[in-house]
Amino acid sequence: MILPEAAKVEFWQELKVYEEERKMSYITSVEQIGYDRGMKVGEERGEEKGAYRQARSIVLRQLSRKFGTIAPRLEQQIEELSVGQLDVLTDVLLDFESIADLTSWLENQEAVRSLKSPD
Repeated sequence: MILPEAAKVEFWQELKVYEEERKMSYITSVEQIGYDRGMKVGEERGEEKGAYRQARSIVLRQLSRKFGTIAPRLEQQIEELSVGQLDVLTDVLLDFESIADLTSWLENQEAVRSLKSPD
C-alpha cells in the first residue's frame, strides 16, 4: 500500500512516538524476514565451525595418542584441511604406521588442493 506523502509523514511520526512510549522498535515484515534469514545463516555457520573444530580435535587426539607430540608444521597442515578431509583422515590414520605416513598423506592432500586451485 502506498500512502500519500502527508499520510506517510504522519504515520512515521506516530510510529516514532509509539516506539518511544513502549521502549521498543517496530520491525517491518521485510526486516523480520531479513533478521530470520540472518539468524539461519549464522546458525549454519556456527554448526559448520563446530563440526570443523570437533573433527580437528578428534584427529589431533588420535594422532597424539598414536605417535606422541605432533610437530607444529604438521598441525598447521591439519588446520588447513576441510571438514571432509578431516573425516577421511580420522579413518586413514588408523592404517598409518609412522608419522611419515601422515606427512605423505598431508602432502598428497596439498597437491590435490593445488591442482584444484585456479592460481
